[in-house]
Amino acid sequence: MKKSLILGSLLLSMVVFGKDYTQYKSDKLISPEAAKQLIENNKNVVVIDVRPEAKFTLNNVEGSYNMWRPDMEPKDKRYGEIGGMRASREEMEAELNKMGVTKDSTLVLIGEGLDEYRLWWILDLYGMENVKIVDGGYATLKETGIKTRFGKEAPEKAGNYKFTDAPDKNTLATMKDMEEAFGNPSEVIVDTRTKKENNGEDMKKGAVAKGKIPGSVFLEWTQTLNGDKTIKSYDELVELYTSKGVTPDKEVLPYCQSAVRSAHTTFVLKELLGYSNVKNYDGSWIEWSHGVKDGKVKAEIGE
Repeated sequence: MKKSLILGSLLLSMVVFGKDYTQYKSDKLISPEAAKQLIENNKNVVVIDVRPEAKFTLNNVEGSYNMWRPDMEPKDKRYGEIGGMRASREEMEAELNKMGVTKDSTLVLIGEGLDEYRLWWILDLYGMENVKIVDGGYATLKETGIKTRFGKEAPEKAGNYKFTDAPDKNTLATMKDMEEAFGNPSEVIVDTRTKKENNGEDMKKGAVAKGKIPGSVFLEWTQTLNGDKTIKSYDELVELYTSKGVTPDKEVLPYCQSAVRSAHTTFVLKELLGYSNVKNYDGSWIEWSHGVKDGKVKAEIGE
């Protein structure tokens, strides 16, 4: 009986707070209200706050754990000069098991509306399904009145989580994939960075050349957001992407500087709009710019 009441309240919270989350093609994105109920009523929930440690320490959800970009990256230099790449399955399992994650756990990811999507993409790539993201991140969740505190993360627990033996999902793009997409009408490359990065006015740390991947469509990831960093409605997203020729019949290859912003775009297309063929370019502009420097690939300047 208690389980049915919890489920009923979660479903109700998906539609009564000004936004219908049932419009999306999966249940991975949840309202702050639904997240609060899930956290307070399900003992198998593990809350992961994907913000810098300093921000986390100042204020965090009671009982939550902290994960930031270095925790999602390799512990060695296996990718050479290409920074910000994904950690391995084994490295991600080690991080999760410090939080007591098991096969029965539901992960609730919160952040500032961006990096939690990078964590989702890595976990999804390796086959973890039971992951939810709070729409709007920590700021919107805090507004629900959930218990928060000052201080470090919850004590480490001994988890036993292991990804399945199934191969990685086909949601990872390589430099070769990006090269092969040139001129192919069934594929579209999406630059999710800022306009200044796209047109060569700005070059972020780690890159060694300016510009964009030739033939890519410019659609900054922030165009999918409302003012409070929650994600726009299904209909608004469909209109946004189709206006740029980013349609579900194509293979979509998003990129940014280091595959964080493009992970957000991957989530929106794959989970919210139901696109079946979306591959996040993990090397992104950092790797591509090194290829430009070495004469392996070309760059062009955006509009």
